[in-house]
Amino acid sequence: MSRPSILILIGVLTIIAPFSGLPVSFRSLLTVILGACVLGIGLSLRTRSEPKNLIQ
Repeated sequence: MSRPSILILIGVLTIIAPFSGLPVSFRSLLTVILGACVLGIGLSLRTRSEPKNLIQ
């Protein structure tokens, strides 16, 4: 699975989390974990796609 696909999947899970019926404490923990995953994948995609400015 590619990183953009994983990012979309995690986004969908984040949207579904409030309606899952899980206890509030677990839902809060799940939201933090999913947010950290989105942040990590987003940063890795950004650093991968930015061209390197090399001064020669």
